[in-house]
Amino acid sequence: MKNLPYFSRSQLGVILLLGAGLLLLWAWRANFGLGPSPPPPLGPDLNPVFVEVRGAVAAPGVYSFDHSPSLAEVWRQGGGPGMAPPAPDPDQTDKIGKITSGSLVTISPDRHYQLGRMASAQLLTLGLPLELNTASAADLEALPGIGPALAQTIVTYRTAHGPFRTIDDLLQVSGIGLKKLENLRPHLIISESTDSAAARH
Repeated sequence: MKNLPYFSRSQLGVILLLGAGLLLLWAWRANFGLGPSPPPPLGPDLNPVFVEVRGAVAAPGVYSFDHSPSLAEVWRQGGGPGMAPPAPDPDQTDKIGKITSGSLVTISPDRHYQLGRMASAQLLTLGLPLELNTASAADLEALPGIGPALAQTIVTYRTAHGPFRTIDDLLQVSGIGLKKLENLRPHLIISESTDSAAARH
């Protein structure tokens, strides 16, 4: 029978340290015991911003941006000539806001523009929220849990009581409870212009 090699205490210590080091190296390389790294958080600029351009431009249509674009950028995408972008419509100067996803930029032949919101059908196609105070009953029917009768009830309430000030005001509409409201909330928006109009009533 062959005798096993004899190691001193100091030699055994070195062997154990080397073994522990190799084990740690293997664990590090294999990411042993650690879950996958979480993905980086998505910032608002990573979501596409859809803007529709209409009117006196060479290429009207809906364009996608990776940020909220300036008027000049929208103007160039729509095929506007290489000059300064149009000025706000004189009657709309105090209503011009930020160009956000779902915005509609309409260019007139006299090189003025108006800023509004896309048609509801276009917004739904792009997965963007509807403007609660301007959506028609037909538009509202496309929302989850809203049938023809409830859609008409919402429009009737809005006509009788004026524009909604907040999305939560939908709770005043017969047929809408807390659960349905939370399902609808991601699909609806109240713009500053209609909100301001409601505040004046």
